[in-house]
Amino acid sequence: MNKKYRKLRIEKRNRLFELAYIDPITGLGNYNAYLARTKEKLKLNDKKTIIILDIDKFKSFNKKYGHNKGNELLKRIGEEIKSSIRKTDIVCRLANDVFGIFMIGEVNIENITVRLNKKISRINIGDIWYNLRISMGVYICDKEEKNVQSIIDKAIFAHDSIKGKYNVTYGVFTEEFEQKMIRESEIENMMEEAIKNQEFEVYYQPQINAKTEKIEGSEALVRWKKDDKMISPNEFIPIFEKNRFIIKLDEYVYKRVCANIQEIKKQLKELPKISVNISKESLSEKNFLRKYIKISNKYNVTPNEIQLEITERTTTDENVNMKEILEKIKEKGFSIAVDDFGTGYSSLNMLEMLPIDTIKIDKSFIDKIGEEKSTIDLLEIILYITQKLHLKTVAEGVEKSEQVKYLKEQNCDLIQGYFYSKPLEFETFKKYITYNEKNERKP
Repeated sequence: MNKKYRKLRIEKRNRLFELAYIDPITGLGNYNAYLARTKEKLKLNDKKTIIILDIDKFKSFNKKYGHNKGNELLKRIGEEIKSSIRKTDIVCRLANDVFGIFMIGEVNIENITVRLNKKISRINIGDIWYNLRISMGVYICDKEEKNVQSIIDKAIFAHDSIKGKYNVTYGVFTEEFEQKMIRESEIENMMEEAIKNQEFEVYYQPQINAKTEKIEGSEALVRWKKDDKMISPNEFIPIFEKNRFIIKLDEYVYKRVCANIQEIKKQLKELPKISVNISKESLSEKNFLRKYIKISNKYNVTPNEIQLEITERTTTDENVNMKEILEKIKEKGFSIAVDDFGTGYSSLNMLEMLPIDTIKIDKSFIDKIGEEKSTIDLLEIILYITQKLHLKTVAEGVEKSEQVKYLKEQNCDLIQGYFYSKPLEFETFKKYITYNEKNERKP
């Protein structure tokens, strides 16, 4: 073999190695390199610390400054991380703006996270300084573990636990998280069968007109009944949102609601508008609207009989053009409600920018009626602004007579909560509508 051929082979091998293991933007190792190097380090009989780090709203940075500047930022972040850890530690860029750090031996978590946050939260590219916010998930492995993906998942789980907590920069994986991961796995193993066996049931919670005290609307709420036991929506909905099974569940609930509306219409000339929750995952599907219109037509349900309900968090999603999506929904005749209003970080300008019909005020505000003046002041402001914008308001989680009295005084439109009714099974809900028409509150 001549020298020229040997050199070409070496160059080719090096090039293949770079493609397989080197991130072209930062020059750090990539996901494959992280897996390979950490797998080797797991064999060492010492404590290991895994940190998963990403940049909050990195997509917004790319949109504002361009991908070239975004790539420069990623390179600078990689450099800052590398300078903040020991030479024996590993740092790789795993995907997009996600970096993985692997450290052997004793590590002061508070010190390293503070150091990383200080170096990355304000970073310069050329002569310009940028303010950033990072989130970190930490997993401390002080026992024998062989599965690299498992330890990465645990750090990611800790990372995800602090998303949305604006005063927290890192989370540490605990035994409590371990149990949550086991439970999450159990739920994921059951979810497909649950749809197939129709274990998900739709309940309806009436919304009462504050002036007439007659039912004017209701919210469709999904419940999961497994072996005569209820699984809380607070437990399964976040999991379904993460693995996107929520898209299937949304469609399942919508079909059940349309079938129920069709049945009610056989008995009543007028029925209260039903609000159906739609996740941001469903809204981002290209054929979402076409599919839901097709379902409505199948059950002879018109869009004006249904209100689609989204969370306030969904309105600020950077991954989709929410204004365009909601305008298309409105064009088809649906009305739109924003749920959990007041719990997120969206601007009140959002109320003017988006084609919204109804604002649902979160229960956390209602619970503090009569307790915290600052909360009451904010609640009054929200009600005042929504009235000026001619938006309908629904107060959620109303349980006490003093809350009802206050909301009536503030001209809140609809009241939803246990004071009037808990969520009802469909057959009971039909009776409730009939009794309510006769001014009798409960069936």
